[in-house]
Amino acid sequence: MTTHLSTGGRLLAERLGALVGPLADPAGQPAPKMRALLAERPAARTATIAEPTAAATVGAPPLPPYVEHLLARWSLLHDLPFRYLVPDARLLPPESIRFFRLDTGWLERLRAGALAVGGDGSRERAGTQTVLPQVTAAVTEQLPLVREVQRTRMSIPVAADLLAEARATGELTAATGDVPVTGFLLRSSLVSGWPGMEVRAWTSDDQAVVRPGVDPDELARSRPDLVVELLRLERLSPSVLVALFRGAPRLVWLEEPPQSVQFGLEADGPGWRAPIRTGAGPDLGSVAVPMRSGPVPGVVDVKGLAAALDQAHRLPQPRGGAALALSLLQAPSRQRFGSSTPPS
Repeated sequence: MTTHLSTGGRLLAERLGALVGPLADPAGQPAPKMRALLAERPAARTATIAEPTAAATVGAPPLPPYVEHLLARWSLLHDLPFRYLVPDARLLPPESIRFFRLDTGWLERLRAGALAVGGDGSRERAGTQTVLPQVTAAVTEQLPLVREVQRTRMSIPVAADLLAEARATGELTAATGDVPVTGFLLRSSLVSGWPGMEVRAWTSDDQAVVRPGVDPDELARSRPDLVVELLRLERLSPSVLVALFRGAPRLVWLEEPPQSVQFGLEADGPGWRAPIRTGAGPDLGSVAVPMRSGPVPGVVDVKGLAAALDQAHRLPQPRGGAALALSLLQAPSRQRFGSSTPPS
């Protein structure tokens, strides 16, 4: 059977013949040089494949600090399209909150895809799988510093130096890859109404341990073991807030900013009530708030309110404006979200 070569095939055959001589002898057998090439080809291919594998076992060089930081940002869902988080608006309706846990497998594929941008061949995929555990460990160490860099409290080189120092002193010897990253998405008018809203997370939802009215800063100083570290807190839109934590909290609360302290009353059906306070402990109950009669409704009878408070709990000294103001103070509201499942 005669095989007709294309122009390119003939040119390749001519160049190959010029290099190795005739491909076959008059009897139709491969020429000596061709037999030598065929004999050496398997060994050459084996050596070519084995070389990067042996080099990979030595360990890949560390990634530049900027690359580690960028992969850590992506691991905290920075720079990702919102449709990846909420593919359908009905999953996050207005005035709702949704708690979640990040899928480590999805994040691993995200990092693998970023590392394999240079090619999609078998060699590139094998190299990516070799360095992926090392990269994942480095990115996990970077997670707590992403928020500090974003808030311009430090630069990426400074963060890299801090991590290098921590590694050298042995502070990062404990495995951190098993710590989950959890969080919530909040879609509410609270996000735009209180842009300084504080978010806290704790490892216990026992009210005897984390009391509803406790000062969070004081509790964090006295019981640091209860604090779940906040990795990200950012407004994605005027009405959507995302928060990510390093760990799985059992209690999350949202609190109005401290500057929202104001005078106010507590609703009680059609009327209002004011708490009885002495400033030396918890509230001692409450009294109904009297209103002034007249053409304008909703005006508090301040003198009558002071008399009602005196009758309910008399003070050592006459109740003046300061004591009345103490009962009218409205501390920042705090909404608690406790875990509904028992600890495992």
